[in-house]
Amino acid sequence: MRVSRTARPLIAAAIATVALLACAPLAGARTLVDLSGTATPPISFFTLKPQILSLSVDVRFSTDVADELPGTVTKATIYFPHGPRVNGNLFPSCNPRRLLQMRGRSVACPKGSRLGTGAALGTSPQFRGVIEKLTVDVYNGPRGRSILFYLRGENPVSISGMIDAPFVPLRGGRWGYRLTMNVPPNLQEIIGGTFASLLRFTTRVGATVRVHGVRRGYIEALACPPGALVPVRGVFAFRGGSSASDDSYIACGHR
Repeated sequence: MRVSRTARPLIAAAIATVALLACAPLAGARTLVDLSGTATPPISFFTLKPQILSLSVDVRFSTDVADELPGTVTKATIYFPHGPRVNGNLFPSCNPRRLLQMRGRSVACPKGSRLGTGAALGTSPQFRGVIEKLTVDVYNGPRGRSILFYLRGENPVSISGMIDAPFVPLRGGRWGYRLTMNVPPNLQEIIGGTFASLLRFTTRVGATVRVHGVRRGYIEALACPPGALVPVRGVFAFRGGSSASDDSYIACGHR
């Protein structure tokens, strides 16, 4: 059957639309978020001297429809409680532009600016059943006012990119700190028309530095009794305009 030239663009558009719908999540699928954290070691004694802590954060994504993938994350905002002291100003700073230009190589940042590590798991409708494993390197941003996350994965596709996340103290209200992670386009759309579904994102921050001969931690606190739970909140935005949130806890000494 011959197709006129004027009809060809319409047919091509229809085919593209069908292909997109075939690999997109169901309209009724809602992305669910499970946020948790652990602060270690617990502080089991009374102290007037701030103690050094490590903080692990674990975020898992799923949906309420079986076999459907979570949405593509465009923004994540994490709220942390009052109490802990964050000493980003005491640590060397990494230049985000230099880190990006050098594709995440550790030599791009000064010694002592690396705050921690992490990992991420992702997939996409086009690679259903294939999991991309990414490493996450965490650095102190300029003047300690942001946190830099550099992600890198190699299989089944090569992915790399940086999230420059402002980390600011809050005055008044329930929350003490806010971390805002705007996901850049290259970490959302890994190949033309192929959008990523994040399944899990974990980080652990626990760096220390010597200041006038005294060891200081990036995170310090006066209290974190074994088994205590302190609140944390995550708000997530997804491609297409949907969102999800989770009010959870950071546990002292255990998940």
